[in-house]
Amino acid sequence: MASRRSVLGAGAAWLAAVSSLPAGAAEAGLERQLRFSITLTNPTGETLPDQVLWLYAPLADGPAQTLLRVNCALPHTLNPDPLGHAVLQLPLPPMAPWGTKVVALGFDVAMRRAPLPSALDDPRPWLKPERYIEVDDARIRDAAAALKRATATETAQAIYESVRTRLQYAGYVADDLGALQALRQGRGDCTEYAFLAVALARANGIAARMVGGYVTEGSAAPRAEDYHNWAELYLDGAWRLLDAQKEHWLAPAEQYVAFRLYRDAAVNPIGLAHRFRMDGRLRVRM
Repeated sequence: MASRRSVLGAGAAWLAAVSSLPAGAAEAGLERQLRFSITLTNPTGETLPDQVLWLYAPLADGPAQTLLRVNCALPHTLNPDPLGHAVLQLPLPPMAPWGTKVVALGFDVAMRRAPLPSALDDPRPWLKPERYIEVDDARIRDAAAALKRATATETAQAIYESVRTRLQYAGYVADDLGALQALRQGRGDCTEYAFLAVALARANGIAARMVGGYVTEGSAAPRAEDYHNWAELYLDGAWRLLDAQKEHWLAPAEQYVAFRLYRDAAVNPIGLAHRFRMDGRLRVRM
């Protein structure tokens, strides 16, 4: 059995700082333990040294969560990036030809029902058009204008209701299609629900972002197909939940463990990959 190990390396002091919870930040009974099994395979007939796996850990300081511990038997470091991600770096021992290794990885996260402001939060970068979030397209802007209400919160709720009722869930779709495609076709998977909600919010002057992670009522061992995308809107000084695909508005935030904030730019060694990147030739299955 893999032994529990605290975060090592340069990221340790950073994690210790963000894990110092203010009074009321963590709620009794809302700790989550997420466990993953990572299978590494050498597809070649030669020994592969100097392989490094980069992957997202849960956000260390999210609006409804705080990362408490990383549990892994392998040496590892946890590194922040400009968006506040917790990027886990796993240097791997040399892998024998055609070899396979299974790595146990776990994260302990403290959740809370009410989101708190974060020192890393700045809503201004989350108002611009991006790939798949076509805020400057006339069709998006017209749809957003029809949802404008007297307050930002009322507008956000109108966006939630519109996306929830307008789109038909298409099941998992391998390719990202974007907000405009979702608006035109009236269907998509969780990613398109999130993209459309974010685009409509930004077009109405509300900072919004797409988040990737896992939704769980308690501790779990998520599968790859459990990975989920949703939207967060910046309202009343905090990032708040909008998940039109699962029909969740504002709550239950404590069930949403965030790993990645979508941005169409490479801000860390994972690049534009959704969950992980291998620096080397090993094959990875989570």
